[in-house]
Amino acid sequence: MLLAAICVTGVSTAECKTLDDVQVLDLVTAQQVALADNPTLAAAAERVEQARYRVKQAEALYYPSIDAGGTATSNRMSFNNAAILSTTAGGAEIDRNSEKFNLSLGASWLVFDGFSRKFSNLIAGYGQEESEQARRDGMRILLQSVAVSYYGAQLAQYNKDIAEADFSFNSKQAQEAQISMTAGAGSLSAVLNFQVQMNNASTNILLAKRDYDLAMFGLAILLGRESGQMPESLALARMDMVQESEYYELAPEELLNAASINRPDLLRHEIGVQLADSTIGATEASLYPKLALNGIIDGNRSDNADFNGDDFGSTVALNLSYNLFRGGGDKARIAEAKSYKREAARTLEQQKNSVTSDVRRSITNLEQARAQLLLQRASVKLVEQTRDLVEEGYKAGQESLARFNEVQRDLVRTQSYLAVALISLYTNRQALKTATGESLIPYLTGAELEPAVQ
Repeated sequence: MLLAAICVTGVSTAECKTLDDVQVLDLVTAQQVALADNPTLAAAAERVEQARYRVKQAEALYYPSIDAGGTATSNRMSFNNAAILSTTAGGAEIDRNSEKFNLSLGASWLVFDGFSRKFSNLIAGYGQEESEQARRDGMRILLQSVAVSYYGAQLAQYNKDIAEADFSFNSKQAQEAQISMTAGAGSLSAVLNFQVQMNNASTNILLAKRDYDLAMFGLAILLGRESGQMPESLALARMDMVQESEYYELAPEELLNAASINRPDLLRHEIGVQLADSTIGATEASLYPKLALNGIIDGNRSDNADFNGDDFGSTVALNLSYNLFRGGGDKARIAEAKSYKREAARTLEQQKNSVTSDVRRSITNLEQARAQLLLQRASVKLVEQTRDLVEEGYKAGQESLARFNEVQRDLVRTQSYLAVALISLYTNRQALKTATGESLIPYLTGAELEPAVQ
């Protein structure tokens, strides 16, 4: 819906795409499509447009007002009135029909209004900036929501792959157990055991498919798909494992400084304080006199509309007005505006505290996700080694079937934990970008993100 507008205005730095053009969907492309097609963001853009026109309305107050007017009046005198006039005029014939014409051109200009227009323009300008920052904050939240749904689908896909690998492993074991039983060296219970494990793996595959479909449905809604369905041929890009060497230093003070510069909700509250200050100025304008210049050119003719220069006259007036008493209403409005500014300042301080908490919480979550990924990657290697040793022991008759089942389940569970840890790392990276507002940078300025958040 907003795709053309975004391409024209340069909100997105990447090539504009539609979802139908994509075969393999990565996060960046998903976010681009969401910014183009999400209806909530489109509504926010319309609010910005409304604010822009309010600025133009405020600017118009500086210009004079010019009005042109004209009247044409046709009158027919009653018979009785004509008879009376005829008698008064000594019996002269009276024309009962008459016409009057008027043309006028007037101009008025408010010379001074106690700086009311100045502050009205400031209020309108701040209102436009507020609307723009609200739109940007909507973009920031939308980018995070898309990432959460996208990574949710990725996790479901990982779980599906793990369950399919578990099914394949148990299927192979079931075939080998069947061969052993046929040769008289195995038991039916072993065959049945592996078939049960295959059924369990099939159940996990179905659950993973369900989770994937639900995540993709939520992602489709965020991407503005009216049907709520993704294209059937669409596949998710495979996510790479993150190595410890790819970790970067987290500098809290730098990240907090980035948030103070980039967070649209914080900037919006800062603008709100400035708007409140301008509101005080606008209300104080009522304490000053008002000076207005008015001029009019007026022409009148009777019986025909053939105006010439002798039919016109002009008037110029300079009007001064100053209110002496209004029951204390002006002072009350000024006091109200000052109270509103104090409220806006306190709200700003609260928002600063909230942003600081958000950034520090995101840093902690990312640090924990990093540590978890290292642990789970190491655990998978250990459990894989254990499973392979137990498998060899089982085939040699040194390990029980129960122990073999146990280590295979441990491997599946640990692989699932590793998938969760990997997705958690990606999700918390995005959450930190969202907390600092740096997720917006490529879509607003065309700049690449700084290394502070990667």
